Amino acid sequence: MKLFFAFILVVLLFEGEPSERFTYQERPVLSWEDFKGVPPKNAIYRASVNSSLGYTFTSESTNGKLSVSVVVESYFYPQLSWKKNQNENNEALLKHEQLHWDISELYARKLRAAYQNYVPQKNPKKEVDFIFRKFEKERQVTQKSYDRETRHGTIKDAQSQWEIKIMEELFKTSEYTSKD
Repeated sequence: MKLFFAFILVVLLFEGEPSERFTYQERPVLSWEDFKGVPPKNAIYRASVNSSLGYTFTSESTNGKLSVSVVVESYFYPQLSWKKNQNENNEALLKHEQLHWDISELYARKLRAAYQNYVPQKNPKKEVDFIFRKFEKERQVTQKSYDRETRHGTIKDAQSQWEIKIMEELFKTSEYTSKD
């Protein structure tokens, strides 16, 4: 919970409060209408998805036994996601941006799986946060690798390979889809 709120605080400090967000379960497929942000003046890319992972954490002790509940979501922020040319309807570019959204969901599912197998030790809040940071770092590395290997979607073969890879991983982790 602490890290989730820290992310929101960073968004508030640098971008203003996003007035809208949605989860992958609410809207798994993006359209260009979801990109409501204003591109930075010095943007070199044609579009950008702003997504994140977040979690809420509760714990309780019953008869000396500690139980922990962690709810994980992937979030998309329309006001922080943008495309340069508002009249452009480039489907290949949208597919590339969609996969960024899919990658965030994939890591939300991996995180849910990790928490399902988590057994609290001495400091659950710290332990839950440690696990979250590990998966968030992996998500960010994957996002950067995806852009680098596909040159932001311009290498068609690499883009196709990534699409297959991520769809297979989403299928393998489908049991960890959010219950909400």
